[in-house]
This record gives sequence, structure tokens and C-alpha cells, in this order.
Amino acid sequence: MKLLIFDIDGVLVDVSNSYRLAIKKTAEFFLGKILDMSDVENIKNRGINNDHEATEILIRENGGDFREQVIIKKFQEYYLGRKMDGFIKNEKCLIDEKVLKKLKKYKLAVFTGRPRLEAEFALDKFKIRKHFKEIVCMEDVIKGKPDPEGILNILKKMNIKAEDAVYIGDNLADAGAAKSANVKFIGVVAPNADKVYTKNILKSEGAGAVLNSVDDVVKVVK
Repeated sequence: MKLLIFDIDGVLVDVSNSYRLAIKKTAEFFLGKILDMSDVENIKNRGINNDHEATEILIRENGGDFREQVIIKKFQEYYLGRKMDGFIKNEKCLIDEKVLKKLKKYKLAVFTGRPRLEAEFALDKFKIRKHFKEIVCMEDVIKGKPDPEGILNILKKMNIKAEDAVYIGDNLADAGAAKSANVKFIGVVAPNADKVYTKNILKSEGAGAVLNSVDDVVKVVK
């Protein structure tokens, strides 16, 4: 193994009280009723990687009908706030920097569905950006996950063969992107996710391992 590519949400960063909460609060705003967080997880478990899209689906399936840009604007108000003081401030780092240092014999990269502003904010906040040689974000691809474009771009930029790379993610979209790019896949159970369901579904999609903590990646990569 020469290259480890990490997703951000649910892998490097706990988003249960940021992106997930923004989905819930935005849907509640437009629907005028309280939803359960399980409603959000049910949408995400379908492999819907884009949180704006997940919010729109949640609203539509609960009887709402609003323009996409209006939904996105309200979502960003909740998530970013006025000066990065919204739900984004609730995020926590999931990986110990000591683990990243132990992985220094590999090349490390990030492929995320986040916009670059939000990706770099998180990586800088937790002071781990310096460990990643390439960071591919939402703006860098035409199609988001489960399309493999982001992974393929990283392989090309870093001159690494698919068989020498692994993608580390937490959901079906991540697993699908890895499979389509012909790279190995390691799953991670995100905070507050159903462990049994996550392990079963990711293993069924070809995960070589599904970890309870991303810190355990040092035990399974070779």
C-alpha cells in the first residue's frame, strides 16, 4: 500500500452535531414540525452523500416543496452561521494526530464532498492539513460520490496505481466510489451511527475492514 485517501465527514471529523444537525434543523424549518435524527440517518444510509440533496429529499418526503437554492441558503445559515459560528463550531476531530504521524511512510490525501472552504476550515482548525499531500473537494469534480472522479484525480496527480491505494470512508457513497475506482476500501463507523448496520452494509459493499475508530487504521493497512 502506498496511498491512503481519507473522507472527512464521519472519518476525520465528527459531523453529528454540525452537518447532520443542519439537515435536521433546515428540514424542520421548512416543514414546521420536529423530526427525529433517525430520519436524517435513514436518508444518509441510502448513499446520499451531498447534505444539501439529503435535506431536500427529507423535506420532499415529508410533504414539503421548496426551491433548492432556498433550502441551501437556510442550510448554510445553520451550518456556517455568520462568521463560521454556526453548527460548524461543534465539530470534533476523530483522528489522533499521532496516528497520522505513524502513517508517514504512506502518502496521504483527502477526497471529500465538502466545499473547499469548509474542508480546509476543518483541517486547519484541527491542525492536520499539513499531513495531506492532495485535497480534492466538491468544486474539483464534475460528479460527486459515488462517482469515482475524485479518487481517480488523486491517483493521477500522485502517480499511484489503483491497486496501491485505499479509500477510507463511512457510508455507501464512499464504498461505491472506491469500488468504481478499483481501489481498496476501509469503512469507519461514524459517531452515532448504527454499528451493526454500518458494519454489515459496508462489508457487503466490499470493505476489507470496518473500524469502530479511524485511529485503528494503523492496524489494518499494510
